[in-house]
Amino acid sequence: MRAVLIVPGEAQAVAAASASGAHALIVDVTGLASPVLPSERTEGAPLLYLRSHDLERDLPAMMAAAPHGIVLPRCEGARDVMELGARLAVGEAIQSLRDGATRILALVTTARGALVLPTLADSSDRLDGIAWDARALRTEIGASAFRGRDGALIPPLAETRALVRLAATAAGVDAIDSACEPGGDLAGEIEEASRDGFAGKLVLDPVQARIVAMTDFTAPSG
Repeated sequence: MRAVLIVPGEAQAVAAASASGAHALIVDVTGLASPVLPSERTEGAPLLYLRSHDLERDLPAMMAAAPHGIVLPRCEGARDVMELGARLAVGEAIQSLRDGATRILALVTTARGALVLPTLADSSDRLDGIAWDARALRTEIGASAFRGRDGALIPPLAETRALVRLAATAAGVDAIDSACEPGGDLAGEIEEASRDGFAGKLVLDPVQARIVAMTDFTAPSG
C-alpha cells in the first residue's frame, strides 16, 4: 500500500480517487445515508477501506459493501482492535462473507493511541497496517507547528512516527506515514518515508496520490 488516498464518499470525489493511481482508498462514509463506492472492484483496482467516526451506527451498512477493510479511526490499543475484530466477525457471518476477510487499518490520532502502540503487535490477525495522523495529534497536544526551524518534526510527532514504524514491524504489517499537509514538502516527506522503511503514505488528493504511487518504498536509500 504505497499511496493511500483519503476521500469523502461522494460521487465526484470517489470517481477521481479511483482513477488517481492510488493503491488503496479510504472512503469516509460518516453521516452519509448512501455513500458512493467504487463501481468496479476488479483485480488491480485500489483496495477499498471504509471509515466512519460513528462505527456503532454505520458498521452494519459498511459490512454490506464487503470492503477490503475497515479503518479504526481512533485506535487506542489492542483492546480497540480486538473489539472491532469481534464485530467484524459477526458482520461477516450476517453478510455471508469469509471469516477473516475484512481487514483492519489502525489509525493513530491521539496521545493515548501513541503511548499504547506497542500493544498492537499481538492484537489481531486482521490487522493490515498502522497509520498515523499528524494533524489530529498536533491539534490534541496544542502544538503551534508540525516542524521546527530545522525542518524536522517536533519531538512528540517524531516520537509517534517512530513508534508507528516499530509497532508495525513488531506486528508484521505495513506502516503508513501521515499525510503531507497542503503547502508542505511532499517530495521531502516521501523521501523520509522511504528512507525510514514506511510501506506508504496517506494522501489527501489525487495529485498527491499519483506522485506517491510512483515511489518504490522498498528501494534501499542511498
